[in-house]
Amino acid sequence: MDEEKNDNMISLYQVLPPEIQCAVLWIIEHNEIVDYLVQGEKVPTQEIEDFIQKALEKKDYLMVVILIYKRVYDMNN
Repeated sequence: MDEEKNDNMISLYQVLPPEIQCAVLWIIEHNEIVDYLVQGEKVPTQEIEDFIQKALEKKDYLMVVILIYKRVYDMNN
C-alpha cells in the first residue's frame, strides 16, 4: 500500500469511535480467522444490512465490522 493510501486509512480510523476502533484492530489482528469465517456462500446484501442494523442496535461493533468485511468479501469474490 502506498503512503498516501496508508495516511488516508489512518485518518479514517482516527475519526471512528473508540469501540469501533477496537473492533477494527481485532479484525486486523485476527485477519486469517476472519478470512476463513467469511468464506462460503454469498449472503444477500439486504440480509447483511439487516444483520448490521441489529448489531448496531446491540452495540456489537465487532459483529458490525465482521459483517462489513463479509459484504466486501462477497463483492470482490
